[in-house]
Amino acid sequence: MPVFKDLDELIRYLISKQEEEFKQIEQEIKREFAEVENFIKSRSPLYSVEELQDCYKYVIDMPKADTSSLKITSSENTIRVYCKTKSGNTYYLKFTIPPDADPNSVEVTRHKWLIVITVKKKQ
Repeated sequence: MPVFKDLDELIRYLISKQEEEFKQIEQEIKREFAEVENFIKSRSPLYSVEELQDCYKYVIDMPKADTSSLKITSSENTIRVYCKTKSGNTYYLKFTIPPDADPNSVEVTRHKWLIVITVKKKQ
């Protein structure tokens, strides 16, 4: 901590540090609210699941989707699909994959507005 000439300078320094912390917290809260707002405004697309001998196939219907904004993430047991439409709306889908599915083997293909996600079964 720097040496301060007087109590007033110390108080000003401490106040400025607190203001910086509050600004960071405010930005984090705004990001969280934006994420929640996007989730509320989003549409949940229709989808179907087909279990094959060696994999699971998810077919997701996203009419008027802008596939350039398509984002798919997978974790241990969850897949999230996010995509904007050409009219500015949002599709959001979150689903749990079966325990025998391998989340590291996710393959994505698309046919117009149909998104096909293939998840291989664990060996």
